[in-house]
Amino acid sequence: MSEQNIQGIQQQEEMSFHVGTDGRKYPDPTPANYPWFGLEHLQYIQKYQPEFYQEMVTAGKLNEYLNDVEMHAQQELDQIMLSMAKQDGTDEALKARDLQKWTGLMNNYRHCAAEIVRQDWVYS
Repeated sequence: MSEQNIQGIQQQEEMSFHVGTDGRKYPDPTPANYPWFGLEHLQYIQKYQPEFYQEMVTAGKLNEYLNDVEMHAQQELDQIMLSMAKQDGTDEALKARDLQKWTGLMNNYRHCAAEIVRQDWVYS
């Protein structure tokens, strides 16, 4: 096999494809990196915004769009969690004193923040 053929195969393996609402496969050159909010948003737009989904798929921009949603949603999640922890006085001193309590509070902040982020980024 020639080096050019090997490179072509490698590029093909790295490229992802999405099935459009018309049943055809469309290439998307951007690697997918949306494990949580982006994936939930993908499911949402497939179900409730099929025209928008098809537009992004045919333009080859779906992964880029979902990666952006994931990045912004994660940033907002982190910001909200830090704000909640600061407001309640949950800090490193509490973590050193009572790790179990600190972990429970941080999990609570994460779940609350995730619901806010879902409304802002997943279901909009």
